[in-house]
Amino acid sequence: MTAPATMTHSSRRKALVADILLFSVAIFWGANFVFIKAAVERTTELAAGSIVAGTMLYLLLRYVVATGIFAAAQPRSWLKASRRDWQMGGLLGFFYLTALILQTIGLQRTSPGVSGFITGMSVAMVPFLYWAVARRSPGKWQIIGAVVATIGLGALSLQGDFSIRWGDAITLAGTLFYALHIMTTGFFAPKVRPSTLAVTQMIVSTAALTVLTPFFVHITLDLPWQVWAAVVWTALSGTIYAFFIQSWAQRYTTSTHAAILLGFESVFAALAGIAFGMDSVTWRLLVGGSLMLSGVFIVELLPTSKGVVEEIEAEEGPPA
Repeated sequence: MTAPATMTHSSRRKALVADILLFSVAIFWGANFVFIKAAVERTTELAAGSIVAGTMLYLLLRYVVATGIFAAAQPRSWLKASRRDWQMGGLLGFFYLTALILQTIGLQRTSPGVSGFITGMSVAMVPFLYWAVARRSPGKWQIIGAVVATIGLGALSLQGDFSIRWGDAITLAGTLFYALHIMTTGFFAPKVRPSTLAVTQMIVSTAALTVLTPFFVHITLDLPWQVWAAVVWTALSGTIYAFFIQSWAQRYTTSTHAAILLGFESVFAALAGIAFGMDSVTWRLLVGGSLMLSGVFIVELLPTSKGVVEEIEAEEGPPA
């Protein structure tokens, strides 16, 4: 009788550690919005004012640094990776890189706080994506939460003529891919070693950026020290640390649980934006951000029509 109790205690302890580490990822991701925005402003200037070109140059350098460090530190994680490992890492890398490109482009036409809150919408999307995959309705509270979050998005982003700023629209498109990444990581994480799942994503993304970036901008290493500082810091905190932690932590928690913890990225993005003078405390930020967070909490904390989503995932596991 003691063995099951010990296993339960051990599982709960791992789940608690996983939650704490995922929360730390949200802190880094949120705070990094201001560094990314400042770095891409400089690379955009060097790329003749093209935001897309500036974004691609920054991301290429960030991924080369992150992948080089991680691959050198964990050579067995990719040298011994199976074809199946590469397929899983490739799909996750596609989702995350697409999200990051869209978010970084959008960030140049909005503030860190607004971008963070829109990215936080990924939390509300995860249960609905799971519904599409697992064929289980999320229930009335999840639908209500999504509506509340959408109203908050409107208060935050809609202009007087009810048009949405293009920076916010692009960020919202990227949010869908973040939600896909979170959900799919929940499926793949129990099947692959954390270091392998992390590094295969990074290598595939780096290869894609290496091929695509020259079509948009001339690659140069002659950049201001502020850009290199942002590249190295975000590579270490936002890519190496975040990918490894997410790959490990989602072995012990569900994708919806991970989503709500990672969703706190929006709060720290707003705080960092205000601290660095890139955001101001306006009624739009307060009302829109509060409604979006409320919608997120309704989606994640109130029960679905057939039990909480965590229970569905625990019972069924990933779909075949």
